[in-house]
Amino acid sequence: MDTQPKILKSMEHTNSSENTAKEYESLVQQEDEHIERLKTCTKLIWDALAIISQKASVLHMETVKEAADHLHIMELDLRRELFKVRLKKSILANKMKQTQA
Repeated sequence: MDTQPKILKSMEHTNSSENTAKEYESLVQQEDEHIERLKTCTKLIWDALAIISQKASVLHMETVKEAADHLHIMELDLRRELFKVRLKKSILANKMKQTQA
């Protein structure tokens, strides 16, 4: 038998909803941050490719390839992190819909 007063249950539901909303807002901010970082990384890659196409003959190719690889790996890592945040956000959005219904 449930002996907890209805007021306490209502307060718990409100606190849970507030926590969920705060968590969702945090995920939105994380998503924005990852998008900005990804844009910057992508710009760096395009700029590096432009420099390479202009000056490849005077650059040390092994170093160029290694640096380009590092930028590409960073881009992939950022995309993976962005995906994880978006996945969490989607799951949380579904949870929020379920509690509102």
